[in-house]
Amino acid sequence: MSGRCTPTLLALKQAGLEYLLLDEAQAQALALREAAREPAWDRQEKSGSQARSPEPRLEAKTPKVAPKPVDWPLVWQERLKKTRVAPVVWTYWELGLDLCGTPDPKRREFLQDLLKDLAHPPGTHSFWPVSLPGQGGDGGQQLEANAPVFWEGVKLLRCRVVMIMGPQVLHALALPDRMLAMRPFQQHRYQGRLLVVLPAPETFIQEPQRIQALREFLRQALAPFA
Repeated sequence: MSGRCTPTLLALKQAGLEYLLLDEAQAQALALREAAREPAWDRQEKSGSQARSPEPRLEAKTPKVAPKPVDWPLVWQERLKKTRVAPVVWTYWELGLDLCGTPDPKRREFLQDLLKDLAHPPGTHSFWPVSLPGQGGDGGQQLEANAPVFWEGVKLLRCRVVMIMGPQVLHALALPDRMLAMRPFQQHRYQGRLLVVLPAPETFIQEPQRIQALREFLRQALAPFA
């Protein structure tokens, strides 16, 4: 990526989204998967003989009193320090890997283009993970959800809208059972905030023809907050 700082790049930097700005040329060089494949959201919900991804580690339980940052695991405390307050917070299951490891170039390109097209004022959007890498029992790292820390972070970030991308996130947030049946593009008020459920980023990477409908939906849904 060139050193020229366009308004879009400046807005992303101010929103704390530097990981979206890395090596755009490499991201564009990677071919998109076949658009005709079955949507990722639908695949995850179907039962049958198809192989399934390992279930996320959802060890955290929602306590009666939300933990304060001083009591958070260190990795979460450090992530909060690097996250800017914003009215709209996005989260998806692999966000912890993109923030703490090597960002996936396809997700980065998709999110970068999406925010650019929305053209919201700087500081409108931020990214806050529901899961971060933790030390697994076999000595390897894997993503571990922490719903209590997530919701306390949402409060501290003064978030008004939570964009939930993918069913893994929806089930990792310790929401009431009645809300677990929410489908993509549905909205629900929860604890004074608007929750917006979307398909996982991979759905739009695999089926780019659906991105335009996503843009139109977001322009309407987020108009009061941008």
